Amino acid sequence: MFVAVCDDEKTMQNGLIHLLEEYGRKKGVDISADRFENGYDLLRSSRTYEIVFMDYRMDGINGIETAKKIREANDCCTIIFISAYPEAALDSFEVGTFRFLKKPVDKQKLFRALDDYFKSVDIDNLLIIKTRDGVWKIKISDIIYAEAKGKHTVIRTVRDFKEVFVHLKVIENKLPPQKFVRCHRAYVAGFEHICNHTNSEILFDNGEKAQLGKAYIKKFKEAFKNYIIRYNSRTL
Repeated sequence: MFVAVCDDEKTMQNGLIHLLEEYGRKKGVDISADRFENGYDLLRSSRTYEIVFMDYRMDGINGIETAKKIREANDCCTIIFISAYPEAALDSFEVGTFRFLKKPVDKQKLFRALDDYFKSVDIDNLLIIKTRDGVWKIKISDIIYAEAKGKHTVIRTVRDFKEVFVHLKVIENKLPPQKFVRCHRAYVAGFEHICNHTNSEILFDNGEKAQLGKAYIKKFKEAFKNYIIRYNSRTL
């Protein structure tokens, strides 16, 4: 997993990363940590982080403002504030912080926070994709469809879309077959977001459409019927 440590104190950076490495060895978790001395550098990073450890007071842009901008780009990111100012805890929760840890960081409290983080991540409800750009975590219930674009795949969600350098077949294999089905050589459709369909196309609840290939009609209809029976869906 990729984490970011954003703190203007090098001693603090070193100590926290040392503890993260210790936790990783103890729990068998591969943790890769990047260091940033200010919020501007963190925001310029092209990598997607699963956890950001954020200092509250930094030069230029403070931790709260940095966290707000992170939320605009990645609302799934887990933010843990670390500060010597306990009065900052209330402000930190305005940006959905997962924990607030006081400096110097207590190892046991940090480890408990990480344990709680992993407990909160329900792997069964997430599509986790590792690419050269980082790790993407997408709620499965938010996925409307996935579309092949050459060697890339566009994943359309209820909020936006993500284009990842992964073949559609890899994405298809990661999605639960009782909720998704290949409906065309270029599409995998999510049953939860289907409003209607014909023998040639599927209409989703966001107004978009996907092609329904002739070779896939029988499998699609059978799988969609089973989905409706299993989940008592509001759809057809």
